[in-house]
Amino acid sequence: MERRKRGCGGGHGAKDEGFGKRADIIKAQIQHRNLAASLLAGVMMLELIVNMSNFALTFTPTNIDNYPRGTAYSASMLRYMHEREEDTPFYRAEVTHTQTLNDGALNGYHGISTFTSSANVKVTEFMKDLGYGAKNTYNRYCYEEASPVSNLFLGLKYMIERDGKDKASTYFEEINRYGNTVLLENKAYLPLGFLAESELGQMEFDVSGVFVVQNRLFSSATGIDGDVWRKVAGQNLTITGNGTNVTDSSSSGYCAYKDSENGANVVYTYAIDQDGFMCVDLNLPKRNNVAIWLNGVELYSETMSLQQTLAVGDVVAGDVVEIKMSCKSGESGTMTLSAAILNEEKFWAGYEVLAASTLELTQFRNTFVEGTIECNRDGLLYTSIPQNGNWSAKVDGEDADIILIDDVMIAVPLTEGSHTVSFIYHNAAFALGWKVSFACFVIFALLILLIYKPHLKMKHGKYEK
Repeated sequence: MERRKRGCGGGHGAKDEGFGKRADIIKAQIQHRNLAASLLAGVMMLELIVNMSNFALTFTPTNIDNYPRGTAYSASMLRYMHEREEDTPFYRAEVTHTQTLNDGALNGYHGISTFTSSANVKVTEFMKDLGYGAKNTYNRYCYEEASPVSNLFLGLKYMIERDGKDKASTYFEEINRYGNTVLLENKAYLPLGFLAESELGQMEFDVSGVFVVQNRLFSSATGIDGDVWRKVAGQNLTITGNGTNVTDSSSSGYCAYKDSENGANVVYTYAIDQDGFMCVDLNLPKRNNVAIWLNGVELYSETMSLQQTLAVGDVVAGDVVEIKMSCKSGESGTMTLSAAILNEEKFWAGYEVLAASTLELTQFRNTFVEGTIECNRDGLLYTSIPQNGNWSAKVDGEDADIILIDDVMIAVPLTEGSHTVSFIYHNAAFALGWKVSFACFVIFALLILLIYKPHLKMKHGKYEK
């Protein structure tokens, strides 16, 4: 009996010793895990500190005193604009010069400028054709005060000037001023949809030069022959280098330069010989600062990194317009600049054609747009609604064919008379998406059940013993 007890006691001792070793192993493992977690946390903290320090040194901070630009003045002006248009379902507004590329989202209005990874490449191409800063690989298109012709096809009703400058012109009227913020209304405004000539549906946009594109666009839409933009004659242009060596230039606006000194610039000087609204189209080699001067007075200064059309404003014969492009020290390159003046008589004649039949919106939501139109002729209802494959159209309750302008903007053929037109957005991928998500959820639930079912059985069996 004693031997049996001693044997039993020895067995318990061995078992206790085994449990002790296992506890030591578990304790060591926990210590190792804690050490690894501490080291990982330290590495992550160090990486965050280094990255934040590098970001702070590389990118200058934003001055919150002027963010958003115009602060209280801009906010008050936007409230005024919204109250003025409280019964209008939809219209677009923009700032004369952007602070960010998403000023509309920042300030709460329907804008044009956009910077997003999901930018529709076809819209980007369309904006580029209209003369705005746009590039496919940049996922953005940027509105700057420019062409009255482009504004027709973008539904732009208001511009907001936030530097207190006088931006009133033949085509924009100042309607309110508060502090340094000015609200300007487009006197040549066209809404989201309007009746154009059917020839617009056959226009090819693959032509060279912004003013050539706009001339064809305007003529195709209105049916008016001749160019609405008249190029400023080459003999009225002088190109000089101030602190940089201009090695080649031409009357077409081409210029080659090299060996720029610090603070150098290339100056294009136009001697104006006709009255009208003037725009310049810039194709610069680098990220250059551009200053536009009229009769010795600086109108504004902007930094450009993409080809862009900018407004000079109203000019008269005898005016002198200077465009100065700043160059960095040692900079060399080529640039091309062209200028044109709008034929006011032809523009207003075309505007009257387009404004004769417009779409009066009765409903406007993100996925549904409806309106009525009284067509004074057969034609093509042009809208500035971009197609991405998910929009369909109905005319008087019947399915209608969609014609794409520049492969993106939706247009619908209409006959003379009264019509109700609706546009419906239906994302076919959504149905597939929720089905895939539901299937994944079911699979996930089954996997959870398969993994935990044996454990539940063991636990159930243990309690039954």
